Amino acid sequence: MNAEERRESFRLVDVSKATCTLIDDNIRIEGTLKNLSRSGFLIETDRLPEVSKSYAIEIVLQGTHSRLLVDNLSGTVTRADGEGAAIEFSRSFEWLVLAPIFF
Repeated sequence: MNAEERRESFRLVDVSKATCTLIDDNIRIEGTLKNLSRSGFLIETDRLPEVSKSYAIEIVLQGTHSRLLVDNLSGTVTRADGEGAAIEFSRSFEWLVLAPIFF
């Protein structure tokens, strides 16, 4: 871990074959995952979600001939700016172990 890096967990970067949807009541915000870890992720989207708001989350890992949907997730927006929106999972993302195999 370098001096700039404060994260304590493994993080996948450039997971562009994965999309994400943030869901709250009638709101659906879709975007592309830019990185993913057990504790959260960064989503690139045209419509930024509200900071401090909690959302239900769906992540889709897209393959050439199939896709994997991971749902029943939730998280809170910790930052939203020109880079995208940073989301912290409510619970650890237990399926992260599958993502390196996929990517």
